Order: sequence, then structure tokens, then C-alpha cells
Amino acid sequence: AHSPADRFRRGTPDGTSVPAGGSPTRAVAMGIVGAIIGVVIFLILAIGYTYTAGLVVVAVFPGRFIGLFVRAGAAGSLASPARALVSIVIFLVAQSTALLVTWLAAGSEGGVLPLGDYLEQAYGTPIVALEFMLGTLLASWSAR
Repeated sequence: AHSPADRFRRGTPDGTSVPAGGSPTRAVAMGIVGAIIGVVIFLILAIGYTYTAGLVVVAVFPGRFIGLFVRAGAAGSLASPARALVSIVIFLVAQSTALLVTWLAAGSEGGVLPLGDYLEQAYGTPIVALEFMLGTLLASWSAR
């Protein structure tokens, strides 16, 4: 009664709508997966190679991954501002965790500086602020 292409249209041939593939829960879960990927890359470079000069550039990757993963997970179930907010929150938690893990790794190697002093000595205050600013902007932009 219907052509084979009807199954690819927005609704089913009987007029009911096709259920969306995304949900807010799935958006958060996929955002966390993106955060894990981005934070692992950050930690490999920060701890494994003691790479500090370009961590501002490296910090944008978790933001990008998180934004794209949240957008894919939402798949039409969240409005653009909500996706951006979810991405930003996940990024801020992920980046804070990455910096905390970096500090803990330095402490296990004999470092004794408090967290704030360590971040200032190892990266510099403007660098840490730039990491958060650029990552937040990219997470928000990628989720839209």
C-alpha cells in the first residue's frame, strides 16, 4: 500500500510519529563519555609527557568532544540552550577533575604545593583561566 521510501519519512505510514532516538539521560551519558576521552588525552600529555606549553589547545578537545557527544545523545530531545548548559557543566567538572588528578600525580612524585600554588607554578594563572574559558566556549558552541 506504501512505497518502500515511506519508512524513511518523519512519520510512519499510519500517521504516527517516529520516536526520537535521544533523551536527556542519553545526552548526559554520552557527554560523560566525551569527557572521559578528552580528559584521558589531557592527562596523557600533562602527566605522561609533562607537556604544559600547549595545554590550552589540548583543553579545547574535551570541550569539543563533550559538546558533540551531548548533541548526538540528545538527538532532538533537548533544546539548544539546554544542550549547551549540559555541555558546559560536564566540561567544568571534567576539566577540574583533570587538573586535580594532575596535582595529585605531582604530589605522589614528591610535590608539596597546595593546589592553587601548584597550578600557578606549573601552568600560570592565565593559562588555567584560558583552558576553562576556551573549553567552555567550545563545549557550548559544539552542543548547539
